[in-house]
Amino acid sequence: MRADVTFETTVTDDVAERFWRLYLEAFEPLRTRAAARHVLHHEEFVEEMEDPRVLKLLAHDGQGEAVGMTTLATDLAAVPWVSPEFFAARYPEHAARGAVWYIGFTLAHPGRRATRTFMDMIDALVAHLAEHRVVCAYDVSRFNDDSLRFADNLRRHLERNQDVTVETVDQQSYYATTFH
Repeated sequence: MRADVTFETTVTDDVAERFWRLYLEAFEPLRTRAAARHVLHHEEFVEEMEDPRVLKLLAHDGQGEAVGMTTLATDLAAVPWVSPEFFAARYPEHAARGAVWYIGFTLAHPGRRATRTFMDMIDALVAHLAEHRVVCAYDVSRFNDDSLRFADNLRRHLERNQDVTVETVDQQSYYATTFH
């Protein structure tokens, strides 16, 4: 069964709350699997849902249930942990036309991860990105890269379907020092 994917600039009220519950269900395990905080607080989530600079791709099943979501910042200033200057220095032509975008998160309902839901969302997203000829940045936690090979699988999918260049532009490692 294919997911119905729509693009929304703002999501409010009961729709935002349905996706908040889905978000928590999907992201809760990352609280203990990633050093960086990957789980937004409720207020942050609501703010992002209402921010028109962040495009929301919403996936629903045939019964209208929320089954997936991707957020896409079309203005890097909407992403507090991203340096717009970093990307402007590397992609000046794209930055000049506002075509450096950032994927905040993408998720599918845990029970739908083995279905087409995730790929339906990725395919809709990729078509949108290709249409606008953007540089699209994103980050992947080490857990998702090691356990799911997320970045490699995404790169292979993109290279099969689009004329793209995928490159690692930066990495950050977290260290802990225990004093005895």
